[in-house]
Amino acid sequence: MMQYCQQCNAYYYKASSTCTICGRPLIEKTMDTPILTQGFPSVKPHKSHAKFVSKIFGMISIGVVLILALINYLTYNEYPNAWSLIIIGPIAYAWILVGQIVLSKQNYPTKVNRQVMILSVLLILTDILTSYDGWSLTYVVPALFVMTSIILPIVVASNPKTYYLHVRSLFFLIIMDVLIGMIGLTTNFMHEGVIWTSVSMITVGILLLITMFTFARKDTWTELIKIFRI
Repeated sequence: MMQYCQQCNAYYYKASSTCTICGRPLIEKTMDTPILTQGFPSVKPHKSHAKFVSKIFGMISIGVVLILALINYLTYNEYPNAWSLIIIGPIAYAWILVGQIVLSKQNYPTKVNRQVMILSVLLILTDILTSYDGWSLTYVVPALFVMTSIILPIVVASNPKTYYLHVRSLFFLIIMDVLIGMIGLTTNFMHEGVIWTSVSMITVGILLLITMFTFARKDTWTELIKIFRI
């Protein structure tokens, strides 16, 4: 009997409890075929998902810009400023994230969350230093988090085998969606009467959580148990 990884189809001569390739628990199994030398199994190269991600993100970006422009136009008499133009900056920044971070293979969800948090803080500071008007927390920061909450899960889902590695980052994103959304609904830091951005954040966060438990219940629950040490 040898130690065997069902995920990687790899056998281990030495006693080990986890696979050195994917980190999953090993089981005992008799070799189906003789192995002359120990080593890693051949790994098929993964096809690039860059084209797929770019198309999805492009459609989402265009849709977000058009919807916000329409809302800006319909509410211009009540809020006479072109706030929808401010969204172009975050969208351009999101394109940078997709090109330089999301499509990289080194813990990209954590990098994306970190970049979004840093950019959000910078936007809020800019708002404060220019006689705080609330545009950052009302429109731009929610737009950043909503777009990230839509795009990042799509990219993660493109490689289901590594999903369990990114549950922590996705759950952090859900917490931030709900937290910032609740700030908008319960405080005066945002434009008075504008609640659709906060509602959108909370809705996207809840939908992401439901999606995680619907399509990957076992991995999601296992990783959340590790996070909260239940």
